[in-house]
Amino acid sequence: MSPHGHQRRREDKVEMDRIQAVREVMTLEEVAEYLQVSEKSVLRMAQSGKIPAAKVASQWRFMRSVVDDWLMAQMEIPSVRSAPARKEPPKLPPLTELMPVTAMNLEVTPGTKEEVLKQLVEPLRASKLLRQPRRLLESVLERERMVSTAIGHGIAIPHPRRPISGLFKEPRVALAVCREGTDFEALDHQRTYVFFLLCAPTEDVQLRLLARVIQLGRHIAAIESIKKAASPAAVTEILRSSEEFFEGSLR
Repeated sequence: MSPHGHQRRREDKVEMDRIQAVREVMTLEEVAEYLQVSEKSVLRMAQSGKIPAAKVASQWRFMRSVVDDWLMAQMEIPSVRSAPARKEPPKLPPLTELMPVTAMNLEVTPGTKEEVLKQLVEPLRASKLLRQPRRLLESVLERERMVSTAIGHGIAIPHPRRPISGLFKEPRVALAVCREGTDFEALDHQRTYVFFLLCAPTEDVQLRLLARVIQLGRHIAAIESIKKAASPAAVTEILRSSEEFFEGSLR
């Protein structure tokens, strides 16, 4: 192929990526139509933090893939590919068990997505919770190339598009904090400070983990405390208090 042909192909790919990115970002009206609910209902959910969204130039914007993940998490229906029919899915452990101190890194340095994600994966490898760190990293990076998992408000929830069979026997969440903040291509164009790397054995568990972390993300005071936490033990106490807060609100 001629140099002109290669250049044309590169230009075409850039244009296709641009079109895909535009389609990925949804307006309030588009989300309302997509979910088959009123715009007022979507607005209330966005304002209260019940649905992942970000304000850009005073307008609410949503990521289609994140809305899809959120919707599935709300359903909490076990996948037919990963659970027997009519069998109730096992209850998820408390956040303090899902996020062991050995899977935390509170001193992440800013960098590219790959550099940041490596720092999330490393504690899992070092604590022997993960035997194939490269495999997980590549899967998470593949998901990030589709669209960033930074949902705004300084939070990102990296995860594989589909859980890797046999990689994890038990669900885990690796928590990381970048105190300076880093560019993770968040929809609100703000820096990302707190990362929750989802590690799930099956798709239905991943969706339920996502729901749990989104719930935590609504507790702004807890996220702010995690950003400033002096130690993993301090984070554990914040998680415990956060769960007590949500349990109390449901009574």
